[in-house]
Amino acid sequence: MSFHSHRLILSICLISILVFSLSAKSLSYQTQPEENSAPLLASEVPHVRYWDSDNSFNLPTTIVHTVQDVTKVPVRENPLIAPILYHNIVFGRTGNVYNRDIYNFEHDLAFFKRNYLIIDFQELIDIKEHRKEIHSDATIITFDDGDLSIYAIVFPMLKVLQLKATFFIIPNFIGEVGYMSWEQVKEMSDYRTPQGVKLFSFGSHSLTHRPLGDLSKEEIVLEMKESRRILQEKTGEPIITIALPFGNGAGTAKIMESAQECGYLAVRTSQPGASTIDTIDLMNIKTFNVENYSTDVLVQKMLKLTGR
Repeated sequence: MSFHSHRLILSICLISILVFSLSAKSLSYQTQPEENSAPLLASEVPHVRYWDSDNSFNLPTTIVHTVQDVTKVPVRENPLIAPILYHNIVFGRTGNVYNRDIYNFEHDLAFFKRNYLIIDFQELIDIKEHRKEIHSDATIITFDDGDLSIYAIVFPMLKVLQLKATFFIIPNFIGEVGYMSWEQVKEMSDYRTPQGVKLFSFGSHSLTHRPLGDLSKEEIVLEMKESRRILQEKTGEPIITIALPFGNGAGTAKIMESAQECGYLAVRTSQPGASTIDTIDLMNIKTFNVENYSTDVLVQKMLKLTGR
């Protein structure tokens, strides 16, 4: 047998050994699936998270069943009112302090639903003026600016959970890239649950998003009055609240007087705090701003804020 023949036979043998080795390794991988490499140590398997969407929305939402199951919240002798503030909700990792990822937002909602009555500003006014009673702590879920994620993510999620929220928008930003359209605002405003309950309210966040406390009285009135006029025209609903851009001017006489002059019944600030029914000031409502951290941090901050 020639030298070349020996080399050919040797090459065939080596290739056969290599193929067999790779096949065996592949089979060994199949017998050790990834899910078995890190056993679940918790005593109870977590609730399954699933993607859900209907024909009305292009983007799906992820819902935890337990958020929907809560029906009662703790009774309090001296209830506190602690509104909360978000800006925009995102899928995946967040890159801005004002972003909130959808997964933590979901758990935020579960926490709020377990521990607070979720009301709107008209109900808050009724509570303050003793037309309505509460026996539990309450919160108002609010969003500033009118980011497109409000329509794409928040709207379908809150519809499923039937939770109320108030959205403070800037008329001059509507229709710009990254913001909702007037058609979307109107759709949200018109939505009612099967039981006929209105879940979503809108308020002013000024006309141009300038810091109102730095403006003259005439400019403040223009920002407040014109934004309210446009919002009422576009939604067909009364606009009773304004949220101050950057919280600027909160508690000052010119802001509170201008708001009342322009027909607002409540002013939401960005100052953190919780108030009793007797101490809450409708023209200077404190609000907890939720930033980019996990829900367990949010829970600790809210418990510290309310002293619970």
